[in-house]
This record gives sequence, C-alpha cells and structure tokens, in this order.
Amino acid sequence: MKLLSNFIAVFFFAELFFFSLPRFFSQNVDCKISWTPNVTLYKDGVAYSVPTIDHLTPSNGIPHFRRVEPLKSANFAARIELIKYEPVEPATLKYMESIGFLAPDKEAIEAIVTRSGTDPFLSIACQPYFRFGGVLQKITSFRVVLSPIPPKGFKKDFVANSVLAQGAWYKFSVNTDGVYRLDKAFLTSLGINTEGLNPNHIHVFGNGEGSLPELNATPYTDDLAQNSVQIVGGNDGNFDDGDYLLFYGFGPHQWYPNGNIEFEQRRNPYSDKSYYFVLISDVVIPKSITEVDWSSGSEQAQFTSYDFREVFENDLVSLVGGGKRWYGELFDIDLTQTFNFSIPSVEATTPLRFRVSMASNSLTGIGTAQKYSVGGTQLYQSTLPIAPYDYSRSVVNFTLSNPSANIPLQITVVRNSPSTLTRLDRILVNGRRGLNFLGNQFGFRNVTQTDSNQVVKYQIGAFPSSGFVWDISEKYNPKRVKGSMQGSNYHFWCTKVYREFVASNGSTFLSPNPIGAVPNQNLHSLAQIDYLIVTHPDFKQQAERLANLHRDQGLEVAVVDVNHVFNEFSSGAPDPTAIRKMAKMFYDRSLQNGSKMLRYLCLFGDGTYDPKDRVANNNNYLITYQVENSENHISALVTDDYFGMLDDNEALNDADLLDIGVGRILASTPEQAKEQVDKIEHYLLNGSNLFNAINANCCLDNNLGTTFGDWRTKIVQIADDEENGYFIKNDTEPQYKILKDNHRALNVDKLYMDSYPQQVSAGGQRYPEVFDAINDRITRGALVVNYVGHGGEVGLAEERVVTIPQIQSWQNINALTLFVSATCEFTKFDDPSRVSAGEWVALNPKGGAIALMTTTRSVFFGVNTSVGLAFFNQAFNREANGLPRRFGDIAKLTKNGALASENKRSFTLIGDPALRLALPHLSLVTDSINGMDVSYLDTLQALSKVTVKGHVADESGTLVSQFNGTIIPTMFDKVRQKQTLGQDPGSPVISYEEQRNILYRGKASVTNGVFEFSFIIPKDIALATARGKLSYYAYSSNVDAIGVDTTFVIGGINPSAPLDSLGPEIVPYLNDDQFIDGGLSDATPVLYCTFFDESGINTVGNGIGHDITAILDENTADPIVLNDYYTSEMDTYQEGRLKYLFAEIAPGNHRLKIKAWDVHNNSSEVMLNFTIEEKTEPKIQRLYNYPNPFSNSTQFLLEHNQSCSNLDVQIQIYTIGGRLVKTLQESAVTTGFTIRGIYWDGKDDFGDALANGVYVYRLIYENDSGKRAEEIQKLVILN
Repeated sequence: MKLLSNFIAVFFFAELFFFSLPRFFSQNVDCKISWTPNVTLYKDGVAYSVPTIDHLTPSNGIPHFRRVEPLKSANFAARIELIKYEPVEPATLKYMESIGFLAPDKEAIEAIVTRSGTDPFLSIACQPYFRFGGVLQKITSFRVVLSPIPPKGFKKDFVANSVLAQGAWYKFSVNTDGVYRLDKAFLTSLGINTEGLNPNHIHVFGNGEGSLPELNATPYTDDLAQNSVQIVGGNDGNFDDGDYLLFYGFGPHQWYPNGNIEFEQRRNPYSDKSYYFVLISDVVIPKSITEVDWSSGSEQAQFTSYDFREVFENDLVSLVGGGKRWYGELFDIDLTQTFNFSIPSVEATTPLRFRVSMASNSLTGIGTAQKYSVGGTQLYQSTLPIAPYDYSRSVVNFTLSNPSANIPLQITVVRNSPSTLTRLDRILVNGRRGLNFLGNQFGFRNVTQTDSNQVVKYQIGAFPSSGFVWDISEKYNPKRVKGSMQGSNYHFWCTKVYREFVASNGSTFLSPNPIGAVPNQNLHSLAQIDYLIVTHPDFKQQAERLANLHRDQGLEVAVVDVNHVFNEFSSGAPDPTAIRKMAKMFYDRSLQNGSKMLRYLCLFGDGTYDPKDRVANNNNYLITYQVENSENHISALVTDDYFGMLDDNEALNDADLLDIGVGRILASTPEQAKEQVDKIEHYLLNGSNLFNAINANCCLDNNLGTTFGDWRTKIVQIADDEENGYFIKNDTEPQYKILKDNHRALNVDKLYMDSYPQQVSAGGQRYPEVFDAINDRITRGALVVNYVGHGGEVGLAEERVVTIPQIQSWQNINALTLFVSATCEFTKFDDPSRVSAGEWVALNPKGGAIALMTTTRSVFFGVNTSVGLAFFNQAFNREANGLPRRFGDIAKLTKNGALASENKRSFTLIGDPALRLALPHLSLVTDSINGMDVSYLDTLQALSKVTVKGHVADESGTLVSQFNGTIIPTMFDKVRQKQTLGQDPGSPVISYEEQRNILYRGKASVTNGVFEFSFIIPKDIALATARGKLSYYAYSSNVDAIGVDTTFVIGGINPSAPLDSLGPEIVPYLNDDQFIDGGLSDATPVLYCTFFDESGINTVGNGIGHDITAILDENTADPIVLNDYYTSEMDTYQEGRLKYLFAEIAPGNHRLKIKAWDVHNNSSEVMLNFTIEEKTEPKIQRLYNYPNPFSNSTQFLLEHNQSCSNLDVQIQIYTIGGRLVKTLQESAVTTGFTIRGIYWDGKDDFGDALANGVYVYRLIYENDSGKRAEEIQKLVILN
C-alpha cells in the first residue's frame, strides 16, 4: 500500500516542540495558529486548495495544532478561553468535502496538565475546524489559562490484597442481565463438594461492569465486589437438593441513560459474557439481599408504564480488519430488508424513537441513500456520504407515531453503483411500554424521575402471586422492594429518582455457565517493580526466562498470567483496560509514596482485532486495544500506547503522553516464544551458545559466542523513490543531520533507491542492486536499519526491495538490528489472516531484527516525518550513567516527542521494552597521530604511513585501564557529493553527501586500555584537502566502546613515498580452508580470500578499476566489488582477509576471478574453479588418502555435498580377501565441503601393524536426516 500523502501531507513539516521549549511558569499560554497560504494539489486531475499551518501535524488529511510545555508542577487546572475563529475559504471547503471531512459542532481543543512518568507537562492539541451556525470555521487563536489547584490527595483506589488470595474460588459466566439461580447441581458442576455445605458459606463475587471505562479517572470497582444474594431454603444449615441461591447478574453489554428519555447500550467489544466467582468460606460474612420499604411516603404520582429499550445488533464482520465495531446484515443482493420488533403492551400515545447505524463504501457520486418505513409508510430518508477511504458511517434518528405491538421496520438501500456495499450496525429502539408482567422476568425503569424527596407508586399488571421485585440500581446490592397485591396488580412505592428494577415470577430463573475452580492469586500484593511482563499462559515459561535475564541485570520484574490480571482487574473478563489498571496500580503507588516507579510493560503474545474469536485461525493470545473507528483502515487503529497512558486524566487522546515504555513480543506458539527469548538473550548477553547449531552460521566463520562487532556503529538509511523526493528531503536527510551533528561516531550508509539503476521486469519496475544491498547490510549487521517510503503487509516499496521470502532468508543472528519502518501496515500483527512482513522480521529465528519500531496501519507522510525525527532525536542519547537507552524509553520518548495525531499511534514497539540498544558503552579517544596531538597535525597525504595512538575512556573521560581486547579502526576518506538519478517523473535529481570510501579498516590490540595501529594511506584518495573521519570500535570479553575523530585533514600525495611495484598475494577458497580448487559448494558459497602486501591493500574505491573485485564466469559487465568486506589482520596493515556470501548460484561448473590492488595501485589476480552441487541426496565427490602408499600413517580426505551438517563418518579397511581389519569412527561438523584429518596409523583393531600390501577401504557417512553416501577406494602399505 502506498504511504498516504492525502494530497497535503507532503507539505506538512512537523517541527518538534517536545522537550525543546524553555520551562513555562506563566499562568496563561496564548496559542496562535499560523495559517499559511493554501497549496494547490491535484487529485484525479482536479485542483484542490489545501490548507496548511506552520508547526503542524496532519491527521486524516486535516492539519492539527500541537504544543507541549514542561511545567514546574502538575498542580494546575487548564481551561480554554478567548477562542477566535473565522470562516474557511470556499476553496478550502471544496477540499474538505473531497476528503469527506465531517467537522464537529463545537471547538475541538484539548489542554490537559499531565505527566510522563514523574515529569509534569501542559499538553495542548487542537483540531482547528468546527461548524458554527452551519458554517465551517477555522480557529485562529485561543488561550489556555492555568489555575493553581491544591496538590491532589491520593485516593486509595487499589486494595492491598485481592480477595482471591485466600479461600476456595470457582468461576462462572452469565450471558445477559437477570436473576440467576445457583443450585446444588450447578455448584457440583463447578467442582464444589456440597455435602455438608452450609448455605451461609456460599458467597458470590463479581463486578458486572461490562467493558471497563477508558478514562483513567472514571470510577470503577477494583478487585472483586461481594454481591448480595438471597438464600432459598437451607434453614437446616445444609445445602440440600431443593436449596438454591439467587443473585442478579449483569451481562456484558451495559445500558445507560443518554439524556432525559433515551437509553444507549455500550456494547462490550471484548466479550459476550460477564464473569462471576463463587467463594466457599466460613470466614467471610454473608451478604444477603435486604428489603426496602418506601410505602410510608406521600404518593406524588403513579406509573403504569415504563421506559422500554431494545437493540438489534449482529456482529458478523469487521469492515476493515480493525476497530471496535463489527457490522451485521449486508445490503447487496437484498437491498430491502425487514427487521421485526415485537413490543407487547407498547404505549401507543408515545412515539417510538429509532436510532440506526449503518456504513457504506460508496466512493463516487452523492453517496448511498437509505429509506426507513413501517407498513409502507416512509418514516425517514437519509444519505450516507461518499467514503474517502473504505466506508463512511452514519447514525440517523427518527420516530414512529402510534406504534403497534408488532413493528416491521423496513430498510431500503438505494445505491449508485453495483459495487457499493452497505452494512447494518445496529437498530436501537426507545419508547414506553405498559407495565404488565412479561415472560419469566423483565427489567423496567422510569428515567424521567428527578426528585428524591417525592414518592411515586408503581403498578405492575398481571403479576404472578409468587413474584417479587428487586431494585438493582446498586449493582452489588440488589434490594427486595416491599409491595402488595391488589387483585392481579402488584403495587410498590419508591422515591422519585432514576432506578432500575427487575420483576421475577419467583419460580423460573436464568442458569449461569460453569467454568471451574480458580487457584488463589494476589497480584494486588506485589511489591513495586521496574518491569511488568503480562503473558499468555502458554508462554509463561519463556516469560519467566526473560524476566530472569533482566533480574540478573538489576531490574525488579513481575511476570503475570493475563487471565490472572483479568480476574483481579476486570472481574474475570478479557479487557485491555484491566492490564492498564494493573500498570496504573504500580504507577499510582509510586506517585503516592515515592516507591519504585514502573518503567516498562511487555505484552508477551500475539494479538488480533477479533477478541471474541469470530475469525478463522485467530491469534488471540494477548488482547489488543482497538479504537472506536472501524470504517477506515487508516483510523481503525490498533495501539499498545493505550496501556502506557496512566495519569488520571488520560485515555487515548492526542494530548495524552506515555508514562511507561510498552513493547509486544509476537508469539503464537511456545516455540516462537522460545525463539524470541533466545534472540533477546543472545543480544542482551553480547553472545551465547544458543545458536551454534544454526547452519547459516557455520560457513560464515562467525564467532558464535559473541555479538560484538563494528556493525554496532552502523546506521542504514533506506529511502523510497518518487513523491518529488519527499522521503529524502524531509525524512532521511534531516535524520542524517541529527546524526552528523550529535552522533558522529555512528556511520551512516545511505541506500537511496533512486541512486541505483532501475530495471523493468515483467512484474514492474525493480531495483535489484537495492534488493541485494539490503540483504548485504542486514547480513553484515547494523545497529539500526531505517526505511522510509511506501510499503505494506507483504514488503517494502512498489519495486519490492524487501519481500517476505527475502526476510525469511536473513541469517544475521550475531548482528540483529533495530528495524524502523516508516511505511504503511508493514507489521499489521493483529490480522490473523496472514503473517505480515514486519512480523517475519521479528519472528525470524535465525536473524532479522531484535526489535521493530514499526507501523501497524497506514500512515501519513507528515506523521512519518514527525515520528522519524523524534526517533533520531532520542534513540542514541544515553542515560545519566552513560548506558544506552532501552527500547521502551526510546519508544516512549519518540511517541511523546512527535506531534499530536491519532495516526502516530500506528507506530508500535515490537520487542522487549527493557532491552538496551546495543550502542557501545565506553568511549575511544585519539591521543596522537604520527606522534602529534591532532590539533597540531599536518595534512595526511596519500602513500604516507600513519600511526594512531589512543585509549579507552569511561563516561567521565577517565582511562579504563582494565580494558583488554581488540579495536577495529576504520578511516574514511573525505565527504563526497552524490546525486540520485531521477529515473521517474516523481523522482527529481537530489544531491546529498556521503562518507563511505574506506582508506583503511583493520584490527589492533588494546592493552590496559591503550591502543596503537599503523597503515599507509592509499594513492587513490581524493587529493583535494578536507577532513577525514576515523571511526573506532573496540570490544573486550564483556564490554565494547565507540569513538570518532574528525579533526584531521587528508589531501595531496607524499612525494617521498617508498617505491613499490609488486601486486598483492591472494589466496582464495570457498567455505573453509579445506577447499581444493575445482571442489564442491552449495548454491550460496562463502568466498574467503587472504592477502599480503608490503604496503597494504587498496579499498578506497576512488580510482577507476582499482577495487577489490570478483568476476563470476567472465561476467565483466557485473563485477562484485568487495572493498567493504576487507579487514586487515590483527596489528598489521600488510595482511588481511575478506569474506563474502554469494547470492544463489546456479548448479554446474563455475570460474571466479579475484583481483586486488595495493595502495600503490599495483594489482594481482587469481582464478578459482568450483562446482555448485545441490544439497539434496548425500554424495561423495572425491575420496582419497594421503600419502598413498604410506608406511607409518595416512589421512583420509573426503569431498561431499553436505556443508553445514553434522556427519557421522565410518571407514572400514579390508584385506584383498575381504576380511575386515580396522574400523575408524569420526563425527564431523562440516563448515564446507571437505573433511580431512581422519588419521590412521596402519594398525588393525588389536593395535598390530598390518603387513605390506594392497587394502580396500569403504567410507560411509550419514547426515542429520539419516541419509547416507558411500564409496570404495584402495590404499597401499609399504614398510
């Protein structure tokens, strides 16, 4: 999918306010919205005048104003005043209509005093359009007034211990509101032994609140509330067959009054059940339903009818695979459908009020019309507006006068295209009904009651003699209402306030659904922690393993089962707010008493947009938060930010700030969970033995015990083409400037797609060199790989520079990157229908990324720019102790630092939030170059020998004398200017700078914190004088260091350089040093070359044809340049080696020519022949022993096609007559295609020397799969 410019975002540059403004102490903040002249852009050939604002960020194509100010204190209240506005211009109005923008009816300005952690801020967000008097207005300025308020006293919102900590607990569920019966059979089904059970020892707990409120300040019930019950029978102290308990259970979907005469239903998007608990305890005090009697008051009015409510809603489909709302009936073939409502005793004198919600995907014309009628009489007609993206939603209200008991509501859709689809969301009906008993039980109320000093009388007709009425207004404390029968009518009185009642026939009750026993738990009692890991139970073992890794690093960590979180924080029901409530418990306790502050939250498990498991192959392991918008794939967000906003006045608004770092580990199986923690352990501990058996590494000659390497100094910037060069000009180049100005020790590798030749294939345009370059950078490693451009769930860029098969092939376990993707839907992890490309980057068990800062939905250009700049402003800064930041802190500061837009919530941290970025800890400092302080240094000339001395320092600049290890210095030539190629109409030629030409890369010893190395500057430098760059990376057994020096100048040539006319010595081989020219390899061989030259090898790349190159099969038009793969050997510049992994080579015979130059531009070349053999059935290419004949000993040599395998080798030696005299057994881990070194001393199995003569030997080897190959040869013994 294309990244969304929305026709205006290309002009929206996000200026970062966060943490950059001076501290604010005034009581007024005057905000001026600086509207700039509209910009003309074209859509489908139509010109639109697009509004823009300075210092803005776009959200859904609308400019937003954002401002964040640090405060001294959080003890302020903010209010908005002095709002000024003016009508929008006709041209702007036309644009707004083109994108389907619906302005609110009042000003949308939010100003809150909030915190990020313990730091207080004033956060202001404004969507500057609204309608006034039917006219679209734009806000030009407003004032935020801050009024001091007393410090907030902390309420004790969270209990110290959960009731679940003690006693025998059992769980059950209910589907709907009503009076439920718990009898002996039901308790037995829960697993309760009812023999001798005292009914007073049976207690019911549960909250019945539906989905939890999302605003943190909204009151809610912590832990589990005890419910009042009515015991029927049990007078003998035993719970016998005829005994039972009654209690009122609230279903998952909650009704609430929405005004004076109407009700709305808050549908629970996470569960179609509510959960309750039974406690068997003789300690807990029974809580019984009591009777209430209001009959003594003076009757003011009588009710014989009540406010009726009903909803029709079927959750059949998610329109865009995201958001809370699901839709039902489809209007396509059947454009007219009838929905029947049966309302006995409906009050005909009161009109029925309908509210109908629908959505349509009409993209053209005037939209889709809906007609609503009953009995042939049209009640209402409306038009759904056209949908700028996906679907548009409408909610219409209309009435039906003189309603009857049976109402066939007919809905007709009139569409303007056969491709237009319309779906019904819900039909909500409000009215009045005669107060006559219905069914077995029913609820009733009168919402218009307002005077608590008055008493009203209710009369229920046709009331059963055994019936009763409960007042259920207090959820946990229903009360039996005292009344009296008069004939068939039941009368009772109550005060004139809004109350909910239920009437029951007293004999038939609802039955709950048994679940079973619940072990004791007590999350409320946990001590304060740094890190909370919430896990699906399937992954608990690996979550504990992850916790132990961080405990060993000094963090306090708690691992909790997500179901336990639900039990204590959402009455057993799945709800993302329950996880947030638990995090808020730790957060609030820290603010209250100054204890340890929660810093990180890990959601350990994959998630889905369908928490109710309605879709196939659902990956519903760790619940997600979905926003309300469900009709627009851009705005139907899934965001883990929700879990990290913990202040009382926060929910998920543009002005809200993250208080903790939140990350998600994607795992859908225990195997994936283990693989993810394996990668984290390997990264965290700077290496491990976990991956020694990975085939991908055995041929790469990697030190699998360590992840140290100068890949930790590299940043890869990948920029898409077209869009008038936006991604380069507005994203990667400003990001590069941040690195250049603040983090010069990091080396930036720019892969700008339009800088590489574009090719046209049958599948469209392609950049094969970019594809290969990305593979190469990932394989060799980079601290951060950052992509900006178009993309989607299957890869990056329309030219497919990153694909899923490519990602699955990455094998860089020792150099895992932090992958940043500023593109659309790259990691749409909540879509169970496919595993997205970004998910594969995380899930790759042999490589890919250690974490991703990535997008789960489509994003706008301006949001990408804002988030990207915020990331580069934060990611490489350090903590006060000099350590790199953790991923969670980077994500938190990035999101808080980006400008306000709901669209930025698409960015998600996939990975462990408590893991630190592998930025080296210590510093490397230059002491002298050629014996001189660098500030007094002469120009370094070509062909001059350079000696550099330096040391390792800690964050205070002190020598780290205990550091002993290796330094990898890299000297770069001067910055050079490059240009993109301008290969598409939307790709202008863009100039940019790059510093990649390597003059020298080597290794040197670091002893007691001091290092020294020497080399000769190549003749091929750019001779103009300018500053070069020395990049340092060093590592010991347990720590690494980074440094840079850009104080020296390079240029000119040394006229007194020693003469050198000999080219370098080159020794090539494939896969390992056992390779013999003409030998076997698999389809992806690793080329090794060792070099020697008195003056050193030229890798600078400035001279035409003076690169280290490999030419395969005489393909001189496409040489492989190997400069970047060369490294000098330890403590010498005269010897070196390179290692290069080939892309797949076709089977057959091949010839490789390797050519290299020394720094004086003398060249040498060598040839290497090899055969590509597919690694299918085991095969022996060549078998012999050497020497042969022999007298004292010989060794056997085997060429095979089973590289990177564990082989069991057996050699049996026979006489010419066929008698077995010796058996040799060896196990070999093959790193290439040759096994040698199997020695034999010429003696038989009894240790006796064999006689002279000819012998036959048979070699058999078996691979990991049990497949075999064998061959017979002869040998001769001559003593």
